[in-house]
Amino acid sequence: MGLSKNNTDKLKVGRRQVLSTTAAAGVISLFNIKHAAFAADVVNIGALYPTTGSLAQTGQGCVNATKLAIQMINDAGGIKSLGGAKLNLILSDNQSDTTVTRTETDRLISNNKLSAIHGCYASALTLIASEVAERARMPLLTGSSSDQLNAGTRHYTFTPFARASQFAEAQLKMARLVSDKPKVAVVFENTAFGTATSNGLREKAPGLGVEIVLFEPYSAGFADASPLINKIKASGADMVFPVSYLNDLILIIRSIKQAGLKVVINGGSGGFVLPDFQKSVGDLAEGLLGVAHWNHDMSPATLEVNAAYKKQYGDFIFEYSGGIVAQTFMIAAALEKAGSADPKKVHEALTQLEFTEGYAAMCPGGRVKFGPDGKNLYAYPVGVQWQKGDLVSVFPEKDAHASLIKS
Repeated sequence: MGLSKNNTDKLKVGRRQVLSTTAAAGVISLFNIKHAAFAADVVNIGALYPTTGSLAQTGQGCVNATKLAIQMINDAGGIKSLGGAKLNLILSDNQSDTTVTRTETDRLISNNKLSAIHGCYASALTLIASEVAERARMPLLTGSSSDQLNAGTRHYTFTPFARASQFAEAQLKMARLVSDKPKVAVVFENTAFGTATSNGLREKAPGLGVEIVLFEPYSAGFADASPLINKIKASGADMVFPVSYLNDLILIIRSIKQAGLKVVINGGSGGFVLPDFQKSVGDLAEGLLGVAHWNHDMSPATLEVNAAYKKQYGDFIFEYSGGIVAQTFMIAAALEKAGSADPKKVHEALTQLEFTEGYAAMCPGGRVKFGPDGKNLYAYPVGVQWQKGDLVSVFPEKDAHASLIKS
C-alpha cells in the first residue's frame, strides 16, 4: 500500500482548521465535528501527547505524525466498511505531567464517543493513561517501551513494538560488535522508562558477555552532569549506555566529550533517536549508536511516510512518531474488520488481526500479531547509528541499511 503522487500532494495539514476547542480539557476536535457527538459519517480517535511542559517539543512531533496518519487514511477513502466514514482526531495535552495525564485520559474518554486512543510518548505517562483506559475498556495503542504495560490485568493495552527488555538485549549485543569484552557504565534517569530499560541491561548483561562496571541512577532534568561523568571515568568503562530523554542526553553527551572521555556511546532510545538531538550536539553525534523500535529507512512504506512527513515538517520522522503512523493504520484496519465504531468490537478485531503488509506492518520484521497480553509476538528493535546527520539502521544484519562504523 503506497502513497500515490496525488495523495502525497494532498498531505498538507495547513488546510485543516481547528474549529472546536474545549479549553478546560485541552481537547481539540478537528474537521468541524462537535467532539461530544458521534456523527454517522465520522469515527473519533483520541490521542494523548505532551504539547506543553518538559516533553512538549517531542510531543508536538507525535501530534504531527498523528495528523499525517489521519489525513492519509481519510484521503484514501476512510473506513470503507463503515461507508467511507472519516477518522476524526481528538487531541488532548497531558502537559508532560502524570497527574494531568490521569485527569485528561478520563476526560477524553468520558466526554467523547471514541473508538480507540493512542499515546503518550513517555512510559511514565502511558502507564497512567493505560490504567484509565483499561477501566473504561477503551483500546489504547502505544509505542512506549515499559514492560509493565503488558503486565498484570491489562487487556486493552496494545504494544506493537519492542519492549524495554528487548532494547536492552539489542544494546548489549551491539556492544559485542565493537569490543570483545566491553565494560559498560549504565547511567539512567529515575523514571519508568529509565528504570525498566536499565534493569533489563543489568539482568541480561552477564549472559551476553558484557560487564557492567557502573549502574548509576540520576534525577531526570538535572542541571550538572559533572558528578555523573566523574563516576563514569572512575569506573574504567570503555562504553556508556545513557538511558535518557532529550535534554538530559544532550547534557550528558556534551559533558562526556568536554571531559575528553574516550568511550563508545550507545544512547539506546529516548532522546537519542530524535532529529533535535543531532541538531543540538552537531558533529558530536557522528558515530554514536542507539536502538529504536522504528526507523525511517526500514522499508518502502517507511520511506514513503518519511518523505511525506519531511515535506511538511522539515525533519525525518523519528522513531515514536513513525510508530504512531503505523498504530493509526492498525486502528483503521480494526475498524474495517469490525464494521463498527464500538470500542469493544475494535478491541476484539485488534486481538484477531495479523498485520503483514502496508503501513500497519511498519515495524522491524514487518509483522504484528498481538498476544493475550497485548504485546506483539514478533516485535524486536533495530540498532541505529548517526552517520552524516542521518539515523541509519545498522543492526541486526538482516535489517541493516548501512554498515556499522566503529569509532
